Amino acid sequence: MAPSTAAGAHDFAMSVPIGRVVKELIELLGAPLVAAVGGVSETRAVQQWQVGRQPQRPQVLRFALQVALMIASSTETELARAWFLGSNPHLDDLSPAQVLRDSDLPAVQQKVMAAARAFVGRETE
Repeated sequence: MAPSTAAGAHDFAMSVPIGRVVKELIELLGAPLVAAVGGVSETRAVQQWQVGRQPQRPQVLRFALQVALMIASSTETELARAWFLGSNPHLDDLSPAQVLRDSDLPAVQQKVMAAARAFVGRETE
């Protein structure tokens, strides 16, 4: 069951085993997008992450799950995938997936989170 708050999304993403993080991300985003965010070119690596192989960028995967759960809990789960793939004006018109794939997490974490919060908050404005 997906957490219903931003704090719950954070707590969940940070506390479950990395295999579960990957499983949840695949359900929300699909294996090709998880591979891109995780910095690999093949979904075979993503499948291996579910069964014990350690990803090179686990912190990025946990952060991606946190954000995906925030987006999915506020809307429909399909929108999480669209949000990660779409051009985002808060990220200089790059997609969140591209920003996470191509950057060190500490350099972009605040911008991506602000973009996610802006997206989630648009429904209450």
